Amino acid sequence: MSVRLSCIARGVRVEALGQILEAAGARALAFEEVPGGPAFYDEGLACEPRYWPRTRIAAFFASEAQARFAQEIIAGEVEAPCREPVVDEGWEALTARDWQAFPITEGLWIYPNDEPAPPGRLAVHLDPGLAFGTGTHPTTRLCLRWLYETLREQAHPGLEVLDFGCGSGILAIAALRLGAGAAWGVDIDPLALTATWENAQRNGVGDRLRAATELARDRHPYDLVVANILAGPLIAHAPALMRATAACGRLALSGILPDQVPAVVQAFPEFALTPCEDEGWVLLHGRRP
Repeated sequence: MSVRLSCIARGVRVEALGQILEAAGARALAFEEVPGGPAFYDEGLACEPRYWPRTRIAAFFASEAQARFAQEIIAGEVEAPCREPVVDEGWEALTARDWQAFPITEGLWIYPNDEPAPPGRLAVHLDPGLAFGTGTHPTTRLCLRWLYETLREQAHPGLEVLDFGCGSGILAIAALRLGAGAAWGVDIDPLALTATWENAQRNGVGDRLRAATELARDRHPYDLVVANILAGPLIAHAPALMRATAACGRLALSGILPDQVPAVVQAFPEFALTPCEDEGWVLLHGRRP
């Protein structure tokens, strides 16, 4: 069973809302005009309507927890949000069948579980299962590139990484494959923790990865903290994420749209954050003094 989150959006916000739902874990999106009202036009394109006045969005999630989380994020911007279970129709299996290996950088590739990597190629093998995160979304790519560049400089057996909002576990697993000593994955969705654990076992790093539904308050901070969620949750969890980053540690935040950057930067005053962008999404990264 999957969960469908339905809502009605107005005008020009439809595209941004679709991006937010995808980043929150939607595995499929559908858009339908709600009849009535004038269309919205782009300036200079008077003959081509760009937006329906009201659009019904249906987003499909693999779990109730993911759908509920997404609804909380968009609640203030949409009308009539509702969630309901739907019978799977094979889209997840078709997506997995069509998914092929691809590079993040020259030195890091993502492979499906059933496809072996050539000898000498550093790869993360994934079965996304019921959780978001295969490396194809721009926010995940940004985080993987940041991990690659950061760990290429400072990886060592004692280095510890926190993947906050771990989804499939791709970032924690990549960090371990790139030379980190240990990693912790945190996610509110128990299905994500299952996917993280199974993917870690397949990549031979299960003995160095731990996963939980919340941050432990009684442990020392991490050398690297990466959080690929969305701007609202990043801001809400800013105090915890700052506490979780060790002195001289590095922090990366993704799932941010360009117009959300100032608010996220303001929420992390202890860091001088630098932006990177990919396909309209932003990653902010910095080092604790």
